[in-house]
Amino acid sequence: MNADVKPLPMNPSYQAMARGTLALHRLIADGKEDSPEADAIRDSTDGPWGALSEVERNRICNLSEDLYSLSESPPTAQPMNPQAQAKLNEAFEARNKGEWDRSLDLLRQWQAHIDPALVSYLRGTIWLESGHPAAAAAFFGNAYKLQPVNGNYKAMALYALNLADPDAGQKEASEVLRDYAKFSPAAVARAAEITFMTIRRKSEADANKLLAWLEPILQDAIARMEQGDPSEITRSVYVTLIALLGFGNEFRGKLQVALDYYSRALHLEPDNDGMLVARGMLLYGSGNRGVADLMAAIKHNSPLVWPYVMVAHHALVNGHFDECRRLCEQALNIGGTASVMSEVLEWLAIAQTHLGYPADTIRVSFDEAIRRDPSNERARRNLAAFEAAVKPIPWETRSVASVRTSGLTERRLFAMAA
Repeated sequence: MNADVKPLPMNPSYQAMARGTLALHRLIADGKEDSPEADAIRDSTDGPWGALSEVERNRICNLSEDLYSLSESPPTAQPMNPQAQAKLNEAFEARNKGEWDRSLDLLRQWQAHIDPALVSYLRGTIWLESGHPAAAAAFFGNAYKLQPVNGNYKAMALYALNLADPDAGQKEASEVLRDYAKFSPAAVARAAEITFMTIRRKSEADANKLLAWLEPILQDAIARMEQGDPSEITRSVYVTLIALLGFGNEFRGKLQVALDYYSRALHLEPDNDGMLVARGMLLYGSGNRGVADLMAAIKHNSPLVWPYVMVAHHALVNGHFDECRRLCEQALNIGGTASVMSEVLEWLAIAQTHLGYPADTIRVSFDEAIRRDPSNERARRNLAAFEAAVKPIPWETRSVASVRTSGLTERRLFAMAA
C-alpha cells in the first residue's frame, strides 16, 4: 500500500451504519434475520442513514452486498481470461492508489472469474486499508474458511479482528495458541504477537508464566517451517517468530539467549531496525557493537525513539555535543514517556551549553525538562549548576549501565502497549 494513501473519512453516522450493517449480517449468518435483535438494529440505523451522503449510502449498500456473499455458497469460478486478468490488475492498482470504491466495484464485476477465497481475501485487504477492520476481519475469516490451508488468511483475520475489537482478538489468539499444531506458523506468529500485548496488564509472575508457556509453541512453529519446503518459508513470519522468542527471553532475564535470537534474526534481515534496536540496547555499554547497532537503526530511519535516545547519551558522555543535540531533537520529534523526554531535554540543555547557545535558550530546555517530569531532580541540580556559572560546570549524567537498564524497561513497556 502506498504510504501516502489515507483511509476513508468517517463521520459518526457513517460509522454507526457500518457497525449496524456488520451486526445485522452476523445475525443473518446465524439465521436470525427476522429476530427482534435484527429489527432493533434496523431501527437504530434509521437516523444515521438519513444523515449519509449519496456516496456514503452507496458504500454501505456495497458493503452489505459483499457481506451477503459470506452467507451464500461460493460459486464455481469461471476460467480466468485475459480481460478478467486485466480487470483484476486494475483492481490491485486502484487499491494501491486508495481508490477503494473503484477497486471493490471491479471485484464485484469480475468476481465470477476469480477464486472465491481470493475474492474474499482481496475484499478484506481493501476494507482494512480503507479503515474498516471489523469488515476486513469478516472477509479474511471467510477466505480462511474457504481455503484453510492458507495460513496467511487466518493471520490476517486475527490482525484485523484485534484492530477492531482487542478483547475478541485476544480471545481468538488464545484459541489458536491452545491448539497451535492445527494452525500455520503465520497464524501462530500473529496470535503470539497479540498475546504479547497482554503482558503489560499482568503481574511479573504471570507474565513470566505466560512467556514460558509460549516458548515451546514458537519453537514448534519455527521447526515446522524449517522442516518444510525452504521455498515456502515466509521470511517475515520466520523472523517474527525468532524475534518473539528473543523478546520473551529478554523479559524473563535470559539476556544471552535473547541476544542469540536477535542475532539470528539479524542474520536473516540485517536491516531490521526493530532487531537492531533490541540487540543494540542489550549490548549498549559493553563495547562498540551496541552503539553500531543503534546507529544502523537510525540510518534506516527507525520510528522507535530508543536508538536516538541512547546514541544521544553516548554522544553526550563522549563530548560529541552537536551530534547529541541533533539526536535529542530527533528523539523529541518522535516522542516518548515524560521521564524519557525530560532526560532528553536535560541532555539537550547540556549540549547547548557546550555549543555556546544563548543562556535563555538553555534555560528553556532545562525548564521544559523539569516541566515534563517534576521528579527529575538531576535536571534541577544541573540547572542550578548552570546558573551558578561554575567553569567547567560539574554536570551530573547517568552511567551507561543505568541508561541501558532504564531504556530496556521503558522499551518493554512501550512494546507491550503497542
